[in-house]
Amino acid sequence: MKMQNVIRNQKGQTIVEAIVGFGLITMVGLTFVGGMVSLRNTTKNTLLLSSTDKQVNDIAENIKSGVENYQINYDSNRSVSELLNPETLPMAWDNGKVALRKDCGTCAGTYGYVIQPYPEFRGLYKVTLRVTHKSWIEKGEAFKDYHFVVSAK
Repeated sequence: MKMQNVIRNQKGQTIVEAIVGFGLITMVGLTFVGGMVSLRNTTKNTLLLSSTDKQVNDIAENIKSGVENYQINYDSNRSVSELLNPETLPMAWDNGKVALRKDCGTCAGTYGYVIQPYPEFRGLYKVTLRVTHKSWIEKGEAFKDYHFVVSAK
């Protein structure tokens, strides 16, 4: 009879069980928070890549649709790197925003482009588009260059 009384009176948890339970809950919580931070960073990077691709496509389509309306660079003495110095790019951009660099102090990126004729192919022009973004500098990339060919109508 005494043994049954002892078994019936053992209610609750020991301190070891409570510590193990608290440790497990803490690990699950930290894993969840770490996953959320990782997801937020991935979403931020994906949004930036998507915004960059959209910006590049918009610029390319504008130039393609009316290359004859743009000033063509016939000066072959100046290099593209000199013309597209990241410090002096004229346009600013951010997610959903495009403006002149002087008009957008909060924009995270800048861009500029050079249109040059192909001497051996009449009516074809090579466009070099240089795009920068503040977050790329942290990763060791100052800018990205995009090259495409357009034809005059």
